[in-house]
Amino acid sequence: MSFVDLKEALLDWPYDSDKISVRKIRGADGLIKIQQRVELGIVQMFAEGRPDGGRPFGHDTLLDHHRARLAEYEDRNGTVVGFGLSAEECRQLREEASQYYRRYVAYFVLEDYDRVIEDTQHNLNLLDFVRDHALDPEDARRLEVFRPYVVMMNARAQAHLALREGHANSALAHVNRGLITIREIYDERGEPEAYERSEEVRILRNMRAKLASDLPAQPRSNLREKLRRAIEDERFEEAARLRDEIDGMPDQD
Repeated sequence: MSFVDLKEALLDWPYDSDKISVRKIRGADGLIKIQQRVELGIVQMFAEGRPDGGRPFGHDTLLDHHRARLAEYEDRNGTVVGFGLSAEECRQLREEASQYYRRYVAYFVLEDYDRVIEDTQHNLNLLDFVRDHALDPEDARRLEVFRPYVVMMNARAQAHLALREGHANSALAHVNRGLITIREIYDERGEPEAYERSEEVRILRNMRAKLASDLPAQPRSNLREKLRRAIEDERFEEAARLRDEIDGMPDQD
């Protein structure tokens, strides 16, 4: 084991508390790494696979390992009933989610939106798996509190990628879908009032307002009529999107 004093590296890259400082480097092994400057040092992550470079139980991710366990269990028993994740297994999955969180935030700063989408989707899949299979519901709840944030980051990345490709309407649709999903999360929790207090909702609404200002405006009356028809036809997802769009409009048409 070699021990290296990081003093020079830290002096060459000063810590700035006002921003997230990240960069890509090529390691001595020839692989691309992501580095983040933190207050007391530098965090380094692999750009591919698990951020820590690990292959738990021979799989790309710990989530993949437990998915394989589930598939084997179902093959043996003909059902998934009885399969469960222990408290320790859930803790390890939370640690994996935390690694991916750190990396997708870094990728967002680097404007590598494809990778943000991949890493946020991994965490959404992980949240789903723990929700469906944790033996103790409290283990699922510990992760579920982060779902609105992961959805928001996924929606923002999808929207930025669409904008980069010149599809403003598509970008707006991604933001609206994110808002709809977050509304559904709070509705399912029995906390519909929390939607309006959500920081994730505020961020997505601000992004939507900026996007909408660059698109031809629809009068509020037209949107209200579309909302009325959507409710009558029981197209509730579209109605939720229209309601959010109306709420985000200026007071005047």
